[in-house]
Amino acid sequence: MPESTIPPGSQSLDAETCFRAYETRDARFDGRFFVAVRTTGIFCRPICPARTPLRRNVEFHASAASAFESGFRPCLRCRPERAPRAAGVDAPGAALVARALDAIDGGALDEASLEALSARIGVTARHLRRLFAAHLGASPSAVAQTRRLIFARQLIEETALPMTQVAFAAGFASIRRFNAALLAAYGAAPATLRRPVPRERSNRRAGNSAASGTGHTVTLTLARLAEANFLALTGFYRARAFAGAEIADGVRYARTIRIGATSGTLTVRHEGGTVLLETAFPEAGKLPHIVARVKRMFDLTAPLAAIATHLATDKLLRPALANGAPHVPCAWDPYELALRAVLGQQVSVAAATTLAGRLVRRFGAHFESEVAGLDRLFPAPAAVAALEVDDLTALGIVRARAACIVGLAHHVAEDPHWRDRYTGLDTFVTRLTALPGIGPWTAQYVAMRGFGDPDAFPAADLGLLRAARSLSLAQTQRELDARSERWRPWRAYAAQALWNYNTEDSA
Repeated sequence: MPESTIPPGSQSLDAETCFRAYETRDARFDGRFFVAVRTTGIFCRPICPARTPLRRNVEFHASAASAFESGFRPCLRCRPERAPRAAGVDAPGAALVARALDAIDGGALDEASLEALSARIGVTARHLRRLFAAHLGASPSAVAQTRRLIFARQLIEETALPMTQVAFAAGFASIRRFNAALLAAYGAAPATLRRPVPRERSNRRAGNSAASGTGHTVTLTLARLAEANFLALTGFYRARAFAGAEIADGVRYARTIRIGATSGTLTVRHEGGTVLLETAFPEAGKLPHIVARVKRMFDLTAPLAAIATHLATDKLLRPALANGAPHVPCAWDPYELALRAVLGQQVSVAAATTLAGRLVRRFGAHFESEVAGLDRLFPAPAAVAALEVDDLTALGIVRARAACIVGLAHHVAEDPHWRDRYTGLDTFVTRLTALPGIGPWTAQYVAMRGFGDPDAFPAADLGLLRAARSLSLAQTQRELDARSERWRPWRAYAAQALWNYNTEDSA
C-alpha cells in the first residue's frame, strides 16, 4: 500500500495526519488505520501505549489484513485485532463492507465461497472485492486468513485445546495448512506459541480443557469495555430475558444456544476491564460463529468515538450524547428478536417479557445445562410454525399477535438463510412488512436489534418522539424521520442515545 494515503475513499488520510494522530494517541482514529513499525515487524493501533518510533520507521495500513499481508505481526500490547471497525465508516459502501466483515468473523469464508458471501449481503463477488480493496487495502480472502491466524493464536495462548482442535476451531481446512500459515505469519511452529502463563491465569487455561455435558468449555477474552457500559448492556438484557433460555444479572449474561442441530451454552462476564466469553459447545468449528455473535450482542466492534463525533454535529442532539455514543444491544438470534418485537407491540417491556417467558417455558425444548436456571432452548421456527393460534392465545397473547407470530415463524422456517442473509435496510423492511401484522416500527426494530444495522431507525416509537420533543429535535414523527437523515449512517446509535436520555421509554 502506498504510504502517502490511507484508504478508504472520502476518509483518505495522508501519512502525516496518521502520524500526528498516532503521536497524540487520538482515540477518534482507533480502527481507521494501523501503524506498522519496520524495525520491529509489529503493527499496532494508533492508541497503543508503546513508545513512539521514529517517523521514518513506520508505515500505515487501512486494515489488520493489509498489515499482515505486508509481513507484520499484531502487537500483543494493544491487540489490533480488537480495534473498532472505524475504517471508512462514512464512505460509500461502508455498510456493505461491515456486513461482510461480520460474516467473515463468523466463519463465512471458512464454510462457503466468496460468491455465497456476496449473495448473502446482496452484491456481486467482483463488487465486494472492489469495496474491500478501497476500504481495507486487502481482499476478502486475505481478511479471512488474518481472522484465522489471529483467532488461532488467541486459542493457543488462552486455552489448553489440542492443536488439532485449535486448527479446525480457527477455520483452517487441514493441520498442514494450519502449521504452514502460523509458521509463515509468526515465524514459529504453533506449539511454541503456547508460552507458560502466570499462576493466576493457569487455572483459567486448565479449565478451558475441561469437558462438560455440552462439549469443551472454552473461555476467551473478547474486548475491553468499561464496567458501566457492561452493566448497562446486561441491565437491558435482564429486563427482556427469555425465562429458562436466558439469565442476566449484575455480573453475567448467560443463555442456551442452538446452531443447526447442535446445542450448548454461553456465559459473558466482565473482569478486569475486559469482556470474557465462556462457552460450552460440542462443535469447536462453531467457535468463530459464537464469538462473532457475542461481539455483535455487546457491540464490541463499534467505533464509538467516530460515531459520537458524527452525531454531535447536530447541536440539539448533544445533550443525549453527554456520556458519548452508547452501545446498541443486539440479540443473539434475529428470529428470537423478531418474535420478541411482535410480542412487544403496544405493550410494556415487562408485559412482553412475561409473555416471552411463557412461550419459551411452554414450547421450548428441555435442555440439560450446568448453568442453574438455564433449562430450555428457544422454540425453533418450525416448532412455532406448527402451532395453532389458540396455542398462543392460551398464554395470554392477543389473537392478532399470535397469528402474526405463527406467520413469522412460517416465513423463517421456509427460508433457511433468513437469519444470515441481510441485503440492506430498505430491502429488509419492505420484505418483512409484507407479512401480516408487521409494520415499519417492528421491521426497523428487528433490523436494529436483530441484525445490528447501525442505520435502522424506528421513527414511529413513542419513546423516541418524547425524547425528541424534550430536546426540541422534532414535534412529529415525520419531523423526527426527516431530522434523522443528518444522523446517517448511525441512526441506530442516535435512537439508543435518545432512549437512554429518556430512560423510562427505552424500547
